Amino acid sequence: MSLPDHQEPQSIFLPFVHPFGTKGVPLVRSTVGGVHLNLPVDTGSTGILIGAPLLPQISPDEGIRVHHYFTSSNILYIARLVELPVTFHGSENSSATATVPVLIVDESYVCPWYDPKVDRFECPAHPTKPKPVPRDTSKITYMGVGFGRNGPGDGMPSANPRANPFLNIDTINGRAVRSQDFAVGYTVSTRGVHLGLTHSNTRGFQFMELSPGLTHHEDYRDWAMANMCFAVDDGRLHCGPVLVDTGIEHMYLRTERGVSTPNITIPNPNPSGDAKWVRRVKVGTRLSIGLPSLDDSSIARYNFRVGDRKPMTPRYVVPSNRRLQPYINTGRNFLFGYSIAFDAVRGRFGLRPESSPTIAPPKAVI
Repeated sequence: MSLPDHQEPQSIFLPFVHPFGTKGVPLVRSTVGGVHLNLPVDTGSTGILIGAPLLPQISPDEGIRVHHYFTSSNILYIARLVELPVTFHGSENSSATATVPVLIVDESYVCPWYDPKVDRFECPAHPTKPKPVPRDTSKITYMGVGFGRNGPGDGMPSANPRANPFLNIDTINGRAVRSQDFAVGYTVSTRGVHLGLTHSNTRGFQFMELSPGLTHHEDYRDWAMANMCFAVDDGRLHCGPVLVDTGIEHMYLRTERGVSTPNITIPNPNPSGDAKWVRRVKVGTRLSIGLPSLDDSSIARYNFRVGDRKPMTPRYVVPSNRRLQPYINTGRNFLFGYSIAFDAVRGRFGLRPESSPTIAPPKAVI
């Protein structure tokens, strides 16, 4: 659906609970199954996970038993899938409600050796590692609103549009949403989220076309990730998909196979991490990034040296060359330079420059 010319479509603004960049993943106020929760807005995943102790009104026998594994964090969730109303509380006492499948988490483990292609409802025994300690499920509240997250081998088979609450709004301020009055999609800035695209909230955005996702033939809202190109120290171009991920403050960068990025190995600064040593792109390495390209057709371009104090610089950069296709996960600091928009009907990803970031990100580290 294109934006109607005769009237402004329905929309609602959700301000973030805390100033962007000050408290980790940005949060919005919500009510899930009658329980008030601040839910993280993670554009790097899809679907809602809530620890079972936080929703005591849900019977332990209710729902379809499922397992969910995030390859980026190595976390396994053993849960039940339950349809629940999720209400978002916006500015000026406004609200919007979606009814979506929610993963009610009964058990969770950090399991780096889990193989999502083989393993299922448990973290398998490891020949040299101790049995993982169960995570505290009373602290699990997560909401993924990203697109293009259901690719083969990513460990998230249920990451489809039906699980995305931002794409399944039923009512706004108690009134049923009609397809002719609501352009399915959203914008995310450092200030908050607009649900429903309008002429006003998309003003200043430039859009790039997206390719259909794996299940686009079943759900028209399923689109693949956007494209980008980047260069390391002004060298050769590497082009592939890009993920603007509000869930993390660092960057993942993958060059073409056989091409290495200047990097060092350091002791793992995360005391709970499985690996004793981790790789980081060297401080001072220059990265130039463009979406969807680095030529004159780009609608967004930026560059930085790893470790500098530019607002868009990620806290650190993790190198990888395990797969053939180049890839970048920008991390959330990208939003200090550009707001983003996802048009789930027309299959477009939009960017709008933000000239005056209001809050500087934390100091960059190795």
